[in-house]
Amino acid sequence: MEHPSSHLTPDRITSQVSQVILWILLLLAATEFVVRGPVRYLQPNGWNDLSQYYAASRLWLRGQSFADAGKFAAVWRDEVGLTLDENTARVHIAPPPGALVLFAPLGALSWPAAQLLWLTVVILSFAATVWALLAAAGLSFREPRGIAFIAGCLALAPFQTGVASGNQTILVVGLCAVGIWAAGADCDMIAGLFFGTACSLKPHIGAFLVLYYLWQRRWRLCVTAVALTVVLALLGLAWMQFAGVHWLSDYTGNVRFGAEKNTIDDFTSANPIRFMLINLQVPFYSFTHSASSANMLAFALGGVLILIWIALVLQDEHKANSLLSLGTIAVIGLLPLYHRFYDASVLAVALCWCLSRQNTIKNVGNTSLLLMAPFLVPGAATLQEAARRGNIPESWTHSWWWDRILMPHQTWLLLLLSVMLLYAMARSRRENAEPAG
Repeated sequence: MEHPSSHLTPDRITSQVSQVILWILLLLAATEFVVRGPVRYLQPNGWNDLSQYYAASRLWLRGQSFADAGKFAAVWRDEVGLTLDENTARVHIAPPPGALVLFAPLGALSWPAAQLLWLTVVILSFAATVWALLAAAGLSFREPRGIAFIAGCLALAPFQTGVASGNQTILVVGLCAVGIWAAGADCDMIAGLFFGTACSLKPHIGAFLVLYYLWQRRWRLCVTAVALTVVLALLGLAWMQFAGVHWLSDYTGNVRFGAEKNTIDDFTSANPIRFMLINLQVPFYSFTHSASSANMLAFALGGVLILIWIALVLQDEHKANSLLSLGTIAVIGLLPLYHRFYDASVLAVALCWCLSRQNTIKNVGNTSLLLMAPFLVPGAATLQEAARRGNIPESWTHSWWWDRILMPHQTWLLLLLSVMLLYAMARSRRENAEPAG
């Protein structure tokens, strides 16, 4: 009688060992995600990224000016018991009007209940991102590629940071991922609804992805996305008009306050934590020491990358690499405009392409994975904290490369990844081109 072990060929043994290693990595990534995400979110601190939208939507529901700094501080004092300085950026907010409508269900709840519900929404959004991109790429969670993708998403520090801070980026990325899946299934109206909701919350993320479908002439999807964005904004403003609230002066005042006094979002040396930003203005300012020059360089380089991307999309007659095109523009979109570390959660789209069967350019895919690997840790935050504690020599922190190369290293990696993905698009277009004659 033949012994079962005789069927274990070296290839089969290698496959089984790889499978076990992947499952162990998945378990470790899931543990890290829970500890660095939901557990940190639940720590009592009285403030997170939900706070501003919660208070603003609560004011909006009451028919009061959602942009009034004094009323905002009063709501926070009454609901949470904390006093906010009316001269800080925390109370001078200017959210997209459509976001007030979307956050209204949370604004109707008490702060503790809203926090718990929002954590549920954020975790479900992360799960939707993983599921939708797996489905869009035709991957199964049972196969090695699928397991690797799930583990990679769980391990990405931007997701963990976004969950811990309760930032709406995690919801926006989830909405975009489901929109990508729906578009791939030719459900353009449904896809447009998801993208429209995403654009109502963070247009500087969702709009770049909609741009792909615009160039593909998916008119129903694009019109639906734009229409929903406009309708939600009009609903938000119509309620203010109906309630007789003069909100515009408060809103424009908050915009001016943010431009002039909000150092937390500033990319210059006036912001002590500016390296938490990942847009190109940060490293360019380290070279030029001029905000206007840094902006000009970032917009120019970002514009060039977008134009190259558009040219490659228009040349892709077979439309066989939508996941690659979407992942590329998602990464490029992080570079010229304001973005914080958690916005790099959109790397999940590029990660999915690298691990999918659509990736026929293995060397490019592997290089892209290496460029994304540093996003498994919050690099800039870790380095800054180490420097603050004196664990890094002052000779390093005062050297020319500290502010120009090392601290903004994740921005430089995003730039290199953008170039690599554009190269993949060009290679893929040539490989899919029909032979002449």
